Amino acid sequence: MEFPVCNNSSLLPITIAGQAFEPNHDSLWSLTKINKILPELTKPPAQWRGRDREYFDRCADLHVVHGDQGGTWATERATIAYAMACSLDFYVMVVNAFVSMRNDAMMSARMASLALAEKDQLLSVNMPKAAALMHKANTIGLSWSEACRAAGVNHPQLAKSYLVYVGRFVSQDHPTEPRKVLRPNQLGFSRGYFKRCSTVYGNLEGFRVTAKGLVWLEGRIKEINDACRHEIAERRKTSR
Repeated sequence: MEFPVCNNSSLLPITIAGQAFEPNHDSLWSLTKINKILPELTKPPAQWRGRDREYFDRCADLHVVHGDQGGTWATERATIAYAMACSLDFYVMVVNAFVSMRNDAMMSARMASLALAEKDQLLSVNMPKAAALMHKANTIGLSWSEACRAAGVNHPQLAKSYLVYVGRFVSQDHPTEPRKVLRPNQLGFSRGYFKRCSTVYGNLEGFRVTAKGLVWLEGRIKEINDACRHEIAERRKTSR
């Protein structure tokens, strides 16, 4: 898979193994930083050698900066090639990270369109249920089950497990009960997809889904539902 090279600095961060990485003003990614934060998954960029490395050097997709603040910087396609040189598993993680980043960018654009749609008085006249749902999402937020029902997620709890698997959610010990709590990672809160809450609103997991988060979830319906169907099928095979 090959991604187009962007020549702007408006890219969103990518998340790999729960860690966020941002591009610089030239839309380049620091391979040095990725290796420093994820040493168990990667190898130092200086150890990446061979025809692939030489090719991206010739194409100006790699930039080595010397000094204390230096390091190896790469375009998206060179970053993906570096990931392949580390391992197939890490390559898949990086590709998924860039795909998610692209999806987030599209969702942000869609949210802008929704903001304009909300100003249309016809929304409250012809779509009262949708207007009420959006109002709740914009105020106290939606519970996970409400958001999944609105977005079309077929298996809400299994969907949480999948989002933990891809690094969008995290699994934590419940403070008082012998169970795990699956909730969004810090990036989900900082981007405004989710908001923290107490149990006043009847949410034992401690978070609610915002209007922006609902659109984010809706954009991943096929990915989440396909993954859940696959997991259910695998469980059925194992139980036979």
